[in-house]
Amino acid sequence: MDIEGTYTLQAAPEEVWNSLMDFQTLRQTISGLERLEALGNNTFAFTLHIKHAPLRGTYTGQVQVDDLHYPSSFRMTVDGESQQSNIQGVWDIHLTPHDQNTVISYQGVLNLGKLSGLIPAPLLKGTLKVLIQQFFTSLAEQLRTTSRVYLSSTEENNGLVVENIAHNGQSVDVGGKPTPLHTLVHTLKLGDSDPLLEEQWVSRLRRFGTISILLLLVWVGTRIPRRLFSQD
Repeated sequence: MDIEGTYTLQAAPEEVWNSLMDFQTLRQTISGLERLEALGNNTFAFTLHIKHAPLRGTYTGQVQVDDLHYPSSFRMTVDGESQQSNIQGVWDIHLTPHDQNTVISYQGVLNLGKLSGLIPAPLLKGTLKVLIQQFFTSLAEQLRTTSRVYLSSTEENNGLVVENIAHNGQSVDVGGKPTPLHTLVHTLKLGDSDPLLEEQWVSRLRRFGTISILLLLVWVGTRIPRRLFSQD
């Protein structure tokens, strides 16, 4: 059974690629994914529970990712089984930049074993289309809310490397000589050792410190006249 289609994501190909290769992202975006474990050589063990009929059931098996060409294409091979049937599939996935978006196109073949002979192909394809749509919709939301794009605009500033990073559309410069706030944030692990998140925490603390000083000055300014008046 041929399975193909396209989907457009509002993110750069590099960001989409990183999300597709990230365990945490896949666990959050693949509905029913109960297990994903690296076995080595770009091979991963999975357990997937599908709630949609006629594919309802728990599937276990392996996924192999090969022929990788960052960040434009890769091949995915699936070999698994359930109580209902065995499954085998091979897809070629391409990531194509379009304006500031990425068009994902996938084309391949899926063999559902016994199910292929018992269930009409249009019904199987319709169910698979729903599952794929759910994945891409969830991935799009994940990219929208937690996207991290590490731009290639790296420059040297007085011998120190500074990386420009965009997070949810905001640009942040990280690098250079760490400040005491950087050390504090890193020690407290406020950013989970992520340079971008640590820089954001530093910015928050700086803003908080500025606001605190302003409030203190306002408070002092309101107290001084009262004391002078009380002395008179």
